[in-house]
Amino acid sequence: MKEISVIGGGSWATALVKILTENGVQVNWFLRRPDQVACIAQEGRNPDYLNHVQLDKSFVYPSTDIQHVIEKSTKILFVVPSAYLESTVDQLDPVWFENKKVMSSIKGTVGVDNVLPSVYLSERLQINSQDQAILAGPCHAEEIARNKKTYLTICSKNEALRNSLVDYFNASYIDISLKDDLLGIEYAAIYKNVIGIACGISDGLHYGDNFKAVLVANAIEELRKLLLSMHTDVDIANSSYIGDLLVTAYSTYSRNRNFGELIGRGMGVEKVKRTMDMVAEGYWATKGLYETAKHLGCKMPILTTIYRILYKHMSAQTEFKILETNIK
Repeated sequence: MKEISVIGGGSWATALVKILTENGVQVNWFLRRPDQVACIAQEGRNPDYLNHVQLDKSFVYPSTDIQHVIEKSTKILFVVPSAYLESTVDQLDPVWFENKKVMSSIKGTVGVDNVLPSVYLSERLQINSQDQAILAGPCHAEEIARNKKTYLTICSKNEALRNSLVDYFNASYIDISLKDDLLGIEYAAIYKNVIGIACGISDGLHYGDNFKAVLVANAIEELRKLLLSMHTDVDIANSSYIGDLLVTAYSTYSRNRNFGELIGRGMGVEKVKRTMDMVAEGYWATKGLYETAKHLGCKMPILTTIYRILYKHMSAQTEFKILETNIK
């Protein structure tokens, strides 16, 4: 029987567990709270996220014992918000990861050094690059929950590892792309959350679809410049790179777009953070990417605008008036 350990209990983790169990994969699932574990074990539902989704209890083994969960499988999947990855990894011993394959599906930079999640996991847990993979979109957990047509990307330097993971995540409603560009795919997955916030702010300010189309077109160009500044010359004109950006920019399911819309309507950043019941990764991603772009000398007007609104507490209306003159 195929087996995997999942670290994280949010909506995205729940959606992935749904796919895995539908494929007959035994899922050893780490969750922080005993009440979540109890509800999943007894009812096959995550009480906090996608609680309408019925999971096959015969394939789910939830636990609050992270060491036990990791030791149970040869494949480990991290699906925690980037802001919580450090505190999660602080509980772990690299010895537990000997001879393990490690996947991540995390869309934000980590720590004060703004490290990519895959790089952070590799360094802290002493994982060889040939034993790593990332899982990316474009997709929203809510549509996976409803079996809506979805496209996933499995990315690894190890071709055999990429191929071995297809059966874990394939489904009648899912198409899978295989890539080897970890850096490009991961940065695209992080940057898309920033653009989700930007599009949400434009909606909150009532800019309209014409402006948003130009905003998104410029965002795609910003992403291309960012990857070029890292010496990653790839064709980003496919769903593995900009598909996630587009769905985050336009979907009503996008928590980052919703986060931005509340700011555009005039709500303060701290109040928005308290109001939302799920983490908007773009908040932390903005700071991490801004520092990265600044270090690289890469000019990114949209990213800078969102950084100034979120972290310098500048007026969204004023900053977007300035942005109007910096996009074409």
